[in-house]
Amino acid sequence: MADQRNIIKAIDSFYEEVINNYKELERQVANESKILSIFKKVDYKARIAKFKELKKRAQTINLKKIEIDNDDEFSSDAKEALGRSISLFVDLINFQVTFHTMLLKKSEGEKIQMVDYRKAVYNIQKATEILQNGLRNMDAVYANLEENQ
Repeated sequence: MADQRNIIKAIDSFYEEVINNYKELERQVANESKILSIFKKVDYKARIAKFKELKKRAQTINLKKIEIDNDDEFSSDAKEALGRSISLFVDLINFQVTFHTMLLKKSEGEKIQMVDYRKAVYNIQKATEILQNGLRNMDAVYANLEENQ
């Protein structure tokens, strides 16, 4: 039971401290990208730092400390799903950092190839889609874990 509580706590922490903050950061980026704010200077370095902080928070969720009994498949599945979701989230953040670094360079006057820009946008979209699927899977496993607690 303690193992199940620990994995539930880790999943809750991932959602509360990482995913919810990522969604809020995405809302901020979207608001700063609206047509009315097109002439405002964007602090890309601060954005990049926020993305990196979220990545660090996700990586501090230590799954190695959570020991699972061999016969507890619900906890084992949940731990595996959380590990996969964290990994997918880190991949997404890496793509976000790459993209915003590109925007920073463009704002500083460097030429950015349109193909590189499109590739960066595509990578973010694809990573977001893959993460969403991973989170849906984790939600299903989490629900099974809570039911069998």
